[in-house]
Amino acid sequence: MMAVYQGCLPEQIPIGIYERYLPRGTVERATRTMGLGLIAYYPVVSMIGPPWHRYPGYLSEIAGAEFRVDYGWDHGVLVERRAYVTPVGEVWQEISYDDAGIGSERIRKYYITERQDYRILEYLVEHTVLRKNEAELISRMRDLGEDGVLFGRLDRSPYQKCLIELAGPERFLIDLHTDPEPVQALLDALLQKQEQAWMMALESPVELFWQPDNITAEMTPPEAFRDYCKPLYQKRAEEAGQAGKRFLVHMDGRLRALATVIQECGIHVLESFSLPDIGGDLALSEAQSSLPATVIVPNIPATWFHLSDEEVQLRLRNLLTKATRDTPLMLQLSEDFPNTEWQRVIPLLVQTTMATVHGVRSRSMWSRTEA
Repeated sequence: MMAVYQGCLPEQIPIGIYERYLPRGTVERATRTMGLGLIAYYPVVSMIGPPWHRYPGYLSEIAGAEFRVDYGWDHGVLVERRAYVTPVGEVWQEISYDDAGIGSERIRKYYITERQDYRILEYLVEHTVLRKNEAELISRMRDLGEDGVLFGRLDRSPYQKCLIELAGPERFLIDLHTDPEPVQALLDALLQKQEQAWMMALESPVELFWQPDNITAEMTPPEAFRDYCKPLYQKRAEEAGQAGKRFLVHMDGRLRALATVIQECGIHVLESFSLPDIGGDLALSEAQSSLPATVIVPNIPATWFHLSDEEVQLRLRNLLTKATRDTPLMLQLSEDFPNTEWQRVIPLLVQTTMATVHGVRSRSMWSRTEA
């Protein structure tokens, strides 16, 4: 796994899974013995308020603000209400938990619903007290050992954070084009605070920095990507490389319209790439050809879990056969999949992948490109 992230071509194509998607038990133990690697992640620095998750290591203190969490039920669904009370006003969000997949939270109501909410969020960002999670990162890497890799999780880029977490696409995109002043002020505050967090992150022992931006061209078209994502990605990829580390971005949407500008960013690894089977608009070989200096790590489509054993193996072999032969390749499971089929399908995926030999390269794609 590390060889692929470093841009090298190992003899064996690795396959990994986000740790939270793999329930512990007999099948989990067997598939990991077969060669399934764990992909764990933990914030390098606590998240800028308000964070996406309330897990340990994510929450930051916000000076001068009160934070409350209340619970209720809506037709049998647990609902969590998170509220911040600040000197400039109050904002709140509703999250629901369901069993449609494995371990995801759903936003029912966003923090930003009115114009004045942008100013309240700006206050939360500016008064976030960041802290390093270095001790916990070291402990987790030590405990994980050779069973997988640990990503140092970063905050979403400001545009994506507003789009996905804080305002939602409808509110954010309309406001950005019709009333941009308060939106831009929040984006600027986020960028400034994230730069502070990034400088702290570069000092950490983590080798792989992971930005879960969930990019798709419908929501982040080329012009927005160039304005809001490209400068940040370029800077982080360059500075991570200078520190001997790698910068990974989670892009799990339709990327054909963005391929040219993504190539300009210098991202080391594009992970959770969506194949056409799950709604992507680029074949793996097309993405590898369009982004020759970026490692593409595709996600195994959740739709495959509804197929027969024979069809699963056929599709995977077809994918591996059509992949560019002299380019590093790794497969991963990084999205919700049906929790009724994983014990049947994941062993098939691992077994088929482990049976594929990909060749050996002695130096990285980046050293070759730079030379």
